[in-house]
Amino acid sequence: MSQAASKVTPFPAADAGRALPHSEEAERCLLGSLLLNPLVIGDCITEFASKDAEMRGSENFYKHAHQVIYRCLVDMNEAREPIDLMTVTQKLAGRNQLDEVGGAAYLTKLLDAVPTAANFSFYLKIVQHRYRLRQLIAAGTQIVRESYETPDENVEGFIDEVEKLIFTITEDKNAKGIQSVQDVVKEAFGEIDQMLGRRGALTGLPTGFPELDKLLNGLAKQSMVVIAARPSMGKTSLAMNIVEHAAIHLTPSPIPVGVFSLEMSAMQLVMRLLCSVAEVSMTKIQGGFCTQEEKLKLTEAASKIQKAKIWIDDTPALTIMEIRAKARRMRLNHHIGLLVVDYLQLARAPSRSKYENRQQEIAEISGGLKALAKELEIPVIVISQLNREVEGRGGKPRLSDLRESGAIEQDADVVGLIARADNSDEPPGVVMPVNLIVAKNRNGRQGEVPLVFRLDITKFFSTKLDENPESVARNTPQ
Repeated sequence: MSQAASKVTPFPAADAGRALPHSEEAERCLLGSLLLNPLVIGDCITEFASKDAEMRGSENFYKHAHQVIYRCLVDMNEAREPIDLMTVTQKLAGRNQLDEVGGAAYLTKLLDAVPTAANFSFYLKIVQHRYRLRQLIAAGTQIVRESYETPDENVEGFIDEVEKLIFTITEDKNAKGIQSVQDVVKEAFGEIDQMLGRRGALTGLPTGFPELDKLLNGLAKQSMVVIAARPSMGKTSLAMNIVEHAAIHLTPSPIPVGVFSLEMSAMQLVMRLLCSVAEVSMTKIQGGFCTQEEKLKLTEAASKIQKAKIWIDDTPALTIMEIRAKARRMRLNHHIGLLVVDYLQLARAPSRSKYENRQQEIAEISGGLKALAKELEIPVIVISQLNREVEGRGGKPRLSDLRESGAIEQDADVVGLIARADNSDEPPGVVMPVNLIVAKNRNGRQGEVPLVFRLDITKFFSTKLDENPESVARNTPQ
């Protein structure tokens, strides 16, 4: 074997005295399988998806020679060139890389390593798992080195980068890197086929409010959805109603949901959930006047909520870095499919001293939440306050009323503004008709969704009803 063939890829290691995890035998068997059955190269490309378009996923191999051979196979596969021992040898020779991989003799050795390609997937997993271990070692080495060099004022930022680094390793299999428009067109057309096959079914996560779902087509993955209103208009209640639907009522199977409550305690949120699910008045509970039937409803509601996969963090004054770090762990450990942040103006930037004003700080937080939605590939509902100018216009809100920063309007994919339908200054009764104004919808129509907010059970309903609370209770959306 030539000296070039035994060359390995440089990889930072924590212990220079030990070899990094790898299996040359598995790598040889995998490449041999690809030579025997070129049809499985596509499967290998999918599993070895890389953010680096130049590497083409070859970084999964430890030996440099194996990386060169794999890249050659991928290029030939994409060019629809015939692949066998002779054609690959000629291709490498034409690239002046044949000696670099050990010559034609080494390629023959790869074929001799496996009698059949039947165990292709077994070899692939070994190669992939060893690469993941090398990634972790490299990340650990980097963390140790930079831990010695990071000044005190940058510790929070460094911790956030560490969290992101580890999360990136676990999610690396979804990386696609640079894509040609031809590949994206194929993917888009496949998505269109799926949409046509749904025949009216939602593409995003249902909210539990049919009229809202018609406008939004459900909550899309990677979207930042802002629900904004003046105080006591039910913005937290609306978000929690969506959480209730997703985590408890969604069919055929509910999804895990994460909630960051920067204003209310976990106990307060769960009390709201209990009243909403059971449809029992909070005022009655606080006064101790529940009937036996209502107690039974509360017991049944508690059983449903206990089975739900809802994860609540009620730590006050979290920084955007802390929210991102905790959300990543929720995603990894509990597979959350929806995240709620209540509310944006109570979050903090890592270091307030670097911002000239509060608007810049809010812009940093808003941008961080949008980036989080893309990173986790789930919808993120962000609750926000509206400024007082709304009250000077008879309670009719607009996008410019988002408090403290125009960046929220820019970052959000969807903005829903809650306003009283009657524009009255009088205190609302038990039932308050409202309009949810979809003032921004990046991927669809804008419009108004009429809702009814029953304040005593902190629950919204989809249909305009009369002022009789019992009438509202009988029309709970499914």
